[in-house]
Amino acid sequence: MKIVLFTLSEALADTWRAALGAERCWRVADTATLAAGLQPGQTVLVDLAMPGVDAADWPVLCARARVVALSSVPDNAEGVAWLGRGAAGYAHAYSTEDVLRQVVATVEGGASWVGRELLAQLCRQLAGRLPAGDGAWRDKVTAREAEVVAALRRGLSNKEIARELEIAERTVKAHLSHLFEKFGVEDRLQLLIKLG
Repeated sequence: MKIVLFTLSEALADTWRAALGAERCWRVADTATLAAGLQPGQTVLVDLAMPGVDAADWPVLCARARVVALSSVPDNAEGVAWLGRGAAGYAHAYSTEDVLRQVVATVEGGASWVGRELLAQLCRQLAGRLPAGDGAWRDKVTAREAEVVAALRRGLSNKEIARELEIAERTVKAHLSHLFEKFGVEDRLQLLIKLG
């Protein structure tokens, strides 16, 4: 299935094609063509610099497709608005080729993509809104994994968790992988929701 590039900018479309492979991409410049040709679950990269593009107008398309909102001037509030309307990801429109490939692979795999700063903000907000829960999950984790969860609730990055717990960053990643596997989730936001 082709990746839809929703942009008026030929230069930006060329950048995205270079990263993702021209044969995999289909450029569209108006919502009518997009809506008519969109297949369920198709990945759509949306250039937020397009005139008239607003998160409020996109919930229906976000429900049908895996929309990644790409901004030339990323802003956490804008990212939260797009994610709240159902976007599967939010990133910089001029991300490196490697990052763009990673974004698309993550979204095509069914997960969501956000940058580190926005992820930390979402983790802090989510942890503050979730009920304390009964803590039954604690019986399923090691003491160190519980410390990692506590740090996630504060929105710390892997590097910050490693510093705080005086362990290697790769050890933090190993703890997170074990936690994801134990609770059947794919990322730290899903983990926090699951643990309540």
